[in-house]
Amino acid sequence: MIVGYVIGEASPQEALVLAEKPVRVGRYVVLEYDGVKVLGLITSVTRGSPLLDLTINDIKIVQKLKNLDTSIPQFVRADVKLLHEINSGMIPDLPPGPGTPVRFAEEDELRDIFSEGDIVIGSVIGMNIPVKIKVNSLSRHLAILAATGSGKSNTVAVLSQSIASIGGSVVIFDYHGEYYDSDIRPLNTIVPNLNPLHLQPREFATLLEIRPNATIQYRFLRNAFVNYVKEVKEKLKDGNVDYEELNTNFVKHIEDKIDEIASSEKQRQQKDAADEVKNKLEEFVDRFGGTINLTVPDITSRIKPASVNVVDISHMDEEAMDAVVSHYLRRLLDSRKEFRHRGTGLGFPVVAVIEESHVFISKNQDTLTKYYASKIAREGRKFGVSMVIVSQRPKGLDETILSQMTNKIILRMVEPTDKKYVLEASDNLTEDLVEQLSSLGIGEAIIIGNLVRLPAFVKISKFTGKLGGSDPDIKGEWSTFLNPNRIGEEFG
Repeated sequence: MIVGYVIGEASPQEALVLAEKPVRVGRYVVLEYDGVKVLGLITSVTRGSPLLDLTINDIKIVQKLKNLDTSIPQFVRADVKLLHEINSGMIPDLPPGPGTPVRFAEEDELRDIFSEGDIVIGSVIGMNIPVKIKVNSLSRHLAILAATGSGKSNTVAVLSQSIASIGGSVVIFDYHGEYYDSDIRPLNTIVPNLNPLHLQPREFATLLEIRPNATIQYRFLRNAFVNYVKEVKEKLKDGNVDYEELNTNFVKHIEDKIDEIASSEKQRQQKDAADEVKNKLEEFVDRFGGTINLTVPDITSRIKPASVNVVDISHMDEEAMDAVVSHYLRRLLDSRKEFRHRGTGLGFPVVAVIEESHVFISKNQDTLTKYYASKIAREGRKFGVSMVIVSQRPKGLDETILSQMTNKIILRMVEPTDKKYVLEASDNLTEDLVEQLSSLGIGEAIIIGNLVRLPAFVKISKFTGKLGGSDPDIKGEWSTFLNPNRIGEEFG
């Protein structure tokens, strides 16, 4: 079906088309010229009239034209981004000439392009053509970005369950409790505990907020902590452990170790540093007491392959969330390194999904998670740790980490500063595509990067089971609460 014809000057990258009737942004078209068949994408559409152009300043002229028996002549122009030659797969190196016919791409032509993948993420907008993505390309990481209510949670659910269905392992850090009680299958829920026995001394010191330049405090803590962990692991090996006592007296045991070390010190400065460490230990318990558990196994032994593993952090404050997410990310990366180098550790690749990433990977604030997320962004590809960052506030994300997310699934986005920020942080995203983000419907997305051969305008598949993340029925909940039968029960 002919859409229209090329007019004006064209380049090997883009052409202007005079269309026969209005067409939708995001539709794929084909131009045949000079012996090649080129696939294009409609990136913008304008509509106007030669009789009612911008020189018209008198509304009476418009009213008179509207009252005529004949309709007002109109034109539709569309900008087309030329993507690649269908037969060769090469980028076009010749522009189409004026008058070149433009037609909608046929289903078979698009099906060949978007079938190169492992799992179905959705379908081409307006067409019944499945879009598959290449799972191996997740090694280059992924950002899922959108305005609130545009379908991020649904996208995460569809992606995660699809990865698990082909044997993959996904770990979701569930900020809002949307996934832990969902119908995602297979689902493995993980209680977000921190076991100090699996912490590194420097990591423990950071949780205690011992500054890097507080060398005396760190020396006290490190010596006490290392000795304590060594003793506990020996008891665990012998099976001579009272687990309840272990959790109850964890801080007291470390304080006793600090006192032992401090007793040999003569300078007042040393004793003051020891007391300060003990104070920080007590503050640590106040902040993370509900999270600490010395009996839980390492996170890497609680993750299952061919499953969606959900760490429900929704009940925690953000400081505790940050501690858990950062520690788990470190253990995932370290364990995969161990497996690659020595054959022990986590034996399968993992995809880590960080919801509300602007909280953990903020451009304005240094968090514990930000450090390890940055390491995974740089090193994870080599060791089989992929990262997916999910956010409705892209402009709040660390720009360096965002730029290392080679793949992006971008749903509806309206805020101009968000769109500009994403554009500046993306090598493979162009301004003409960014301009279309506000015109997308709920659940519609642009997918770019190595996941797909070409930029794809996609309607993300609908997750069919129960999933959190939808807006609450406020009116319905009020009605239920005020139900006369309920009131009678409440007041007898």
